[in-house]
Amino acid sequence: MQYKTVLSSATVLILTIFFSTIIHSQELPKERAKNCTHLWQKNYKDILSGFGNMYNFHVIHEPESEYPFRAWFFGWAVEDCNRNIPEFKGCDAIFTARAKKLDGPWEVYSGDGKWDATGNPKLWRPLFSTSGTYYDEWHNGDPSIIKVGKTYYMAYSATGHDKDRIPADTPGDTDGDYYCIMGATSKDGIHWKRSEKPILEYKGEYGAKEKYGDVVLWGTYHRPSIMYDEGRFKIWFDYWSPHGTAMGYAENKGDFLNPEDWQLIRYSENPCLWEFPNPDVVKVENIYYAYSDAGGYEKHGWKGRKITEAVSKNGLDWEITCYIDPDPDTPATHVPEALIIKEDNKNILYLFYSCQIGGEPEYNFRYNRLRYMSREIPPSEIEKILKNDK
Repeated sequence: MQYKTVLSSATVLILTIFFSTIIHSQELPKERAKNCTHLWQKNYKDILSGFGNMYNFHVIHEPESEYPFRAWFFGWAVEDCNRNIPEFKGCDAIFTARAKKLDGPWEVYSGDGKWDATGNPKLWRPLFSTSGTYYDEWHNGDPSIIKVGKTYYMAYSATGHDKDRIPADTPGDTDGDYYCIMGATSKDGIHWKRSEKPILEYKGEYGAKEKYGDVVLWGTYHRPSIMYDEGRFKIWFDYWSPHGTAMGYAENKGDFLNPEDWQLIRYSENPCLWEFPNPDVVKVENIYYAYSDAGGYEKHGWKGRKITEAVSKNGLDWEITCYIDPDPDTPATHVPEALIIKEDNKNILYLFYSCQIGGEPEYNFRYNRLRYMSREIPPSEIEKILKNDK
């Protein structure tokens, strides 16, 4: 691909799974034809900006805390692959931030108990580095966090160089990279105990290389969204299929960090949805809402992906409802992360998203701004979904 001639090998590795999603995205299904941009309130205000390439801004609400809003996100704070950070190992990294109000100002953790309130990404520090295993030596990202009792739970994507330990698409590589989902727990959201092994993985990926390049058919488990619901941990994730990047589902009634306690429910040829990458799921009353940056909306790799909404009564069977156009000053908005808050007895859904730089003739894939939009989920909408027999 043309990007390989102009980007460093490190950057190419990060882009591999994104290009796989883009190239093999399906054409726009009829049910995605509805545009629901008008339902959302946008102020086009950047809540964080000035960084190199960061996204997946996952926010939780702790109303009794001094800082009621906590966020975890990932990417490159300043230089590609965070090369400017001393002693950091890997490429993508997870960061955390806090705020007293959604509009900010947001403070980003800068290590040793310090927080940066000046918006200077050079001061920001990752929560941890990769562990150096075949499944966790390059990429840590896509954090999804919940708090149950006094414990924070995180699921996140990890990538290593697979069986041959040679980076994907470099001389001598025979098996691409190994993709999986890791788990972690914490008492403060900063210091984490990570799972000893992936909590979700496609073991057939080990040492395998498919015709699509780095991605492995029915594998490449990545980009999780977690929830504690109905007495169990639930996780939605994406994986590679012949029909684009599908959304799968697993659950756990036991130890969050124990891979043996996770049971795959929707995977392989039985997904929740075809072509629904970067899923994030929240529950509003008794209806599940999912958001993705699904492709197929136009014939452009990046701009063809738009934030897409789907709903479900059980978290397994989904109906796509509509899509949201990007902001006027950005070519594409991706990686949606949802937060539901009860305000004045109304269900308000906040959707955080990342703004891509774009440009011509060479399209810049990096994200340089984080924003949010919101809308009410009225009781009438919930009732309508419940009455739908689909």
